[in-house]
Amino acid sequence: METLKNKDILEILRKGKSFKTKNLIVLFRKNNLGKPRFAFVISKRFSKKAVDRNKAKRIIKEAIRLYGETLKNMGYDIVIIPKIGIIGKKTYDLIKDINLIKEKLENNVKANCG
Repeated sequence: METLKNKDILEILRKGKSFKTKNLIVLFRKNNLGKPRFAFVISKRFSKKAVDRNKAKRIIKEAIRLYGETLKNMGYDIVIIPKIGIIGKKTYDLIKDINLIKEKLENNVKANCG
C-alpha cells in the first residue's frame, strides 16, 4: 500500500471530494498512476492516547489490505479520517465501509466518463 506525501494530503484536504461512511470520512482525488495511494489522518481530538490513534490506523490498514482488493486498480489518492466510533471495532466491522468506498469511487468514474 503506497502512502501519500504531506503536500498531496493537504491538496486533497483542500480540493478533494468527500463522503462519509458509518466509521470513516473519506476524501479522494483522481491520480494518473493507475493505483491507489492512501493517507490516514488522525488528530489528538480523536483520542489523546497515541495507542488508540495507532490502533485505529492499524485496523483501517488491515481492512483495506483484506477487503480492498478491488481498490487496487483504481487510480485515486485517498485520505481516510476515522470517526471516534471506530475504537473497539474489529477489522471485519469495516467491510461495509470498504465496499462503500469502492462503490463511491466506481460511481465517480462512471460520472466522469458519462
